[in-house]
Amino acid sequence: MDAAGFDPSLPGIRLIQSWMREQRVLSIELVDGRRLDGRLDWQDPQYLALRRDGSTDPILIARHAVITIRPLI
Repeated sequence: MDAAGFDPSLPGIRLIQSWMREQRVLSIELVDGRRLDGRLDWQDPQYLALRRDGSTDPILIARHAVITIRPLI
């Protein structure tokens, strides 16, 4: 997805934004089978910035590597 394709009116983008505002703990499953848990700091057309508990720096996750995102709390 390019910058022109990042549409904040899309339901999926709005849902992720609401989880970010609420600081929900999310579980992100990746195509390689790994699962990462944490809170999203921000999103852009290509990456999600996930901050894991106890970490000061986020992990950048490429959107094309994500299978599912679901709230844990």
